[in-house]
Amino acid sequence: MPESRGRPVRRRTASVALAVLGVLSIGTGALTGVSSASTETPMPAAPPPSSAGEQQVSKDITFDCPFAAPAGSQQITLTVSAAVPATVQVGSGLKFRSLAASFLLPHAVAAQLAPTAADGVRGGLTLDLTAHQGDKHSAIPTPFTVAATPLPETGDVKLTATADLPEQAITVPGKVSFDIGAPTIALKPAADAAAEATPVACTLLPDQTTTLASVLATQPPANTPGPSKPDPSPPPAPPAAEPNAVSPQDDGFPLVTPLNYVQVTATSSIYRLGATVASSRTAILNGSWTLILDPPDYIPRDPSTISGVVGFRPVTATFLGFGFVPVSATVEFLPVDYRNSKLIDLTGQLWGGVRLTTHVQVMARMSNAEVNGVPLDLGPDCVTAKPVSLNLSGKYNATTGGIISTDPNSPDPDYRGFALPPFVHCGTAEPLGPLLTGMASTTTNVNQAKVVNVNFSECASNKFPDHTKCKPIPDTPPPS
Repeated sequence: MPESRGRPVRRRTASVALAVLGVLSIGTGALTGVSSASTETPMPAAPPPSSAGEQQVSKDITFDCPFAAPAGSQQITLTVSAAVPATVQVGSGLKFRSLAASFLLPHAVAAQLAPTAADGVRGGLTLDLTAHQGDKHSAIPTPFTVAATPLPETGDVKLTATADLPEQAITVPGKVSFDIGAPTIALKPAADAAAEATPVACTLLPDQTTTLASVLATQPPANTPGPSKPDPSPPPAPPAAEPNAVSPQDDGFPLVTPLNYVQVTATSSIYRLGATVASSRTAILNGSWTLILDPPDYIPRDPSTISGVVGFRPVTATFLGFGFVPVSATVEFLPVDYRNSKLIDLTGQLWGGVRLTTHVQVMARMSNAEVNGVPLDLGPDCVTAKPVSLNLSGKYNATTGGIISTDPNSPDPDYRGFALPPFVHCGTAEPLGPLLTGMASTTTNVNQAKVVNVNFSECASNKFPDHTKCKPIPDTPPPS
């Protein structure tokens, strides 16, 4: 690497990197995306506004939503509102401000979600805002969050969901309209963190218009910089996720089936670092599949349970701290009782034999750090201040495995990602916890695990089965 030409160059590099860090790049196909002009480009002294004439928009649309019995199917009128500019320059960001969706939840549905009014409900919903321009269209997944809302003693309850959609950049001039898609709603008791929130996929009733807003995209004046090339579209999101709680029921007859050897690989995308930490192959030990058979007919209860323990080897991660400082460190994922054990308990609920949901708590530890090639002594106990809480779900089969993950577009906010807490007890010569916290800790991270059952007869071994000699798990794309 060539030597630096002096401190002024390093300061300029740092300032450019920090400016780039401030831009959230999200692409949504041919119509929308976010692009940022280089800080090297001279800007005019008084640039023209990139958008003008903000308009308040609102749309009422009625859907049929098949809630569980006894409430059953209900018609829900969803009111979506936002503030958007009437015009926007090509290449600049279009922001949906104060984006909200409200609806009346029928009393019959609220009563079965929260048996007592004091419980309240919380959750979320997701829908697509589809941008149309000419004969092209692009769907923008939009997750909304419903805060904990108390229930009235009688009557329906009004729920308001809010969303913070990243800026969208229009890349060609012309009129762009945004249509509202059918929502998927997931609600549960506010006080019960372990309760199941079953997503309800609503359908649009016929003979309705769904356009929320129309925006005119105009060419920027000739003396202003043109837009840079839009970012590519993100890969498809992982399957939608759901919680994994089981309602208390009478004891039944447990049927426990030991599982064959199960291999696991895991990846975690840390948003603030712009890095993906991938584990080496490991195994689930003492794996079992437990079915509860309910008398008198001994019909299997849903869900069944997948359980076991797993340990992950330390891995080396490399990334750019604050977007420009080269950093490498050893990263470990450990159980909450990491001082006395290296094995993490796993318990998941297998719904309908096809979908696994699980809640996992781990501690993250960092060591052997180097910053720009210079060793940084973090000490032996540089860990997160509290456990990392992971809610994972996905398609799964008890005998063949599957992929479970967080889902940024899940209707249930608890399953959209995970928070990386602050780091503590870091540094022997000076406190380094705040430095690591500033570089890595955030709330918008994504986790994914691939679990595969392995036939030991396919693994070469002289005396005993050895999972390291099994065929490797096929590469899993990093979580989006």
